[in-house]
Amino acid sequence: MAKQRLLSKIEKKQVAFTASTVTAFVLFAMFTMAFVKVAWEVREQETQGFDDTVLNGIHSMSNGFLDSFIPVATDIGGVIGVSLLTLAVLALFVYKREYRRALVVFVGVAGSAIINLVLKSVFERARPDLWQQLIHESSYSFPSGHSMASAALGLAVVVALWNSRWRWWALSAGAAYILFVGFSRLYLGVHYPTDVIAGWLVSGAWIMAVALLFRSKLGHQALRKLP
Repeated sequence: MAKQRLLSKIEKKQVAFTASTVTAFVLFAMFTMAFVKVAWEVREQETQGFDDTVLNGIHSMSNGFLDSFIPVATDIGGVIGVSLLTLAVLALFVYKREYRRALVVFVGVAGSAIINLVLKSVFERARPDLWQQLIHESSYSFPSGHSMASAALGLAVVVALWNSRWRWWALSAGAAYILFVGFSRLYLGVHYPTDVIAGWLVSGAWIMAVALLFRSKLGHQALRKLP
């Protein structure tokens, strides 16, 4: 009887493992194909009308409070903001001796930053210039670095905590964080909507790739060496 229960638990874990792996692969493929489509349309300038319309619509919502709040708050998705939040998450995981979860977050955020630099240099899209902006950005526009970084951090934490009781809290907080940073870039007029969407898609694909890597044979061999 005890042996049957043990076998049943093992089978359930195997089914859950397989299902989560398939889900991660499907999401990776969907995010990747969607990004390729958006990137192609941006290259061909087929999204300009959509981009300008959305930006002008968001700009019509501008008011004194948001003009003061958003330029400061958007930094939680910037280099310093994401770095500090990532360090805080890593410190918490290390303190809890959750080294594997810490590694997922570190690889996810660091890899996303490198990918963003490469893609910006490939596409070299100029920033929007539809109105006098509240902040100045000098780098290329596509894909949005803030959107990619915040999405990488938010999704990496969700993946890291998915098999814990905190997963729905992580999902809710991560979604709010990602959406706010994306909106802030549009409100400030320093990115087109397709820049933000592309950033989300790339980070989504990357984090799913990281999840698959850690579930692979190579990933398991590397993780066994951790405490």
